[in-house]
Amino acid sequence: MLSPQGLLMRSFAARSLVWPRSVLLLAGGFWLLTLLIQIWRLESLSATYDQALFLQELWSTAQGRPFESSLSSVLSGAVAIGNALPFVDYLHLGQHANVLTLAVAPVVALLGRWALPLVQVTVLTAAGLVLWRIAAVRLPRPLAVQITAAYFLSGAVIGPALENFHDLIWLPLLGFWLVEGLLERRGWQVLLCGLLLLLVREDSGLVLFSLGFWALVRRPDVRWWGAALMLLSFGWVLLVTNWIQPAVDSSLADRFLAEKFGHLVEDPSQGTLAVVLTMLGRPLALLQALVSPPGATVGFVLALTLPLLFVPLLSIDAGLLVLVPLLIALVSQGRTALAVTLRYVLALVPGLYLGAVLWWQAHPQVWQRRWLRPVWTGALALGVVLTLVGNPHRSLSALIPDSFSPWVHVPPQRMLARREAAWAAVDQVPPDASVSADTPLLPLLAQRQELIRFPKHLAFRGRDGMERSVEYVVAFPGYYTPLAPVFKRERRQQASIRDRLNQLVRRGDYALIHCQGGAVVLQRVSGTAPGLTPSSGSANHCDALD
Repeated sequence: MLSPQGLLMRSFAARSLVWPRSVLLLAGGFWLLTLLIQIWRLESLSATYDQALFLQELWSTAQGRPFESSLSSVLSGAVAIGNALPFVDYLHLGQHANVLTLAVAPVVALLGRWALPLVQVTVLTAAGLVLWRIAAVRLPRPLAVQITAAYFLSGAVIGPALENFHDLIWLPLLGFWLVEGLLERRGWQVLLCGLLLLLVREDSGLVLFSLGFWALVRRPDVRWWGAALMLLSFGWVLLVTNWIQPAVDSSLADRFLAEKFGHLVEDPSQGTLAVVLTMLGRPLALLQALVSPPGATVGFVLALTLPLLFVPLLSIDAGLLVLVPLLIALVSQGRTALAVTLRYVLALVPGLYLGAVLWWQAHPQVWQRRWLRPVWTGALALGVVLTLVGNPHRSLSALIPDSFSPWVHVPPQRMLARREAAWAAVDQVPPDASVSADTPLLPLLAQRQELIRFPKHLAFRGRDGMERSVEYVVAFPGYYTPLAPVFKRERRQQASIRDRLNQLVRRGDYALIHCQGGAVVLQRVSGTAPGLTPSSGSANHCDALD
């Protein structure tokens, strides 16, 4: 335990640190490359549903209607499971209490759809700079730089940076700041970051609980802070998940808890506390879920720790810092539970990297071994290659094939042609019209109140509770053509879209007003303006519908 003089000197050193050129190059390169790729994702129609959902939610918030999103209602339990109609004034709060993310609304009002990628990559970049500051106070500068490089080159950071916009981007930044506050005994920093962490999402309290548990066990000088953080996070999670969110919507229990923990809990609708107690009452089932499937579980842990040369596997601090979110990740079911490049792994990033810093601080002699640096560099290179070859979220499809065997690659020029076709279709729709749109087109249409997902939904409930059919249908069956021969999901989606479009035209409910470049626009017949004529490329026959 440091003396007051030592703490004062360390605090002064932390404040006086200047980021070296190597760290600024790492951070700047990460920021620029990920931002350019995010811009390309928007331009090439690689951004999909969540990008549109958050854009609509933040646009609505900027208009004075916080949390509101008709796209979010499509994912609610009542609609996804109960077959209710989507509705315009649905509050996303019922699914995720992402209060902090609403702070991005003014940026959306200023920059529109470009605000989301800018905020996403900037927040994740800032977290890396905070990590270096924490490491540089405690470790030799080359080692601090190496750990910072591991952060920026990790698939657990690159993947979420290239994903659709999400509300978990704050976890590394706030987690690093909070632990820095505990290490430097800055109560105001601990309190501020703890409160902000709770506002990230309802389940971010699990991250805060682990950080508090670590402080309670490993840091006697801030043990009371650790206990307070644990109590605060536990109380907040119960309050939000058992009272606040159910008062808005029942989707958390009806859908989200059931999807993640339905294999362990028969009735997730009883609430979060009941789910936890039920799982603890079945220790054998819980243990089986933790290690199943064994190959995927081991691969998940190794992939997360590879950029840090597996040091977190040796660190007691890392184990305590990631304890609760790692347990949740391992016991959850579904294809996203053990995916290293999905946003959920950001809950593990603060603990893994800070645990590594603390391990190196306790074992400085290991850094002097000659073999270490080249081996670590090789591990970083291997991790980057595996991440890029995996083409996270199809963000790199312009360079990396979507499939190697059989070969499927959409070249950049075709992506740009696809973009032109998409905008030509979207331009047919008035700014205030109600729309049902195909998934790749949703981010282009999200800054409006009445937007739902095609082909499943064509009707919605307005603010008055009355059922309405959308005025326009915008779909892009041609988007799936290069992928449909290989990927079953795209093949089914294309067939479903074509069947639905043909059905609407045959029944006379909607008129074909645009067919060009594989994109199709229909307008509701009852809403057709006098004298409306089909646009260029439209005819009685539309190739995109065949």
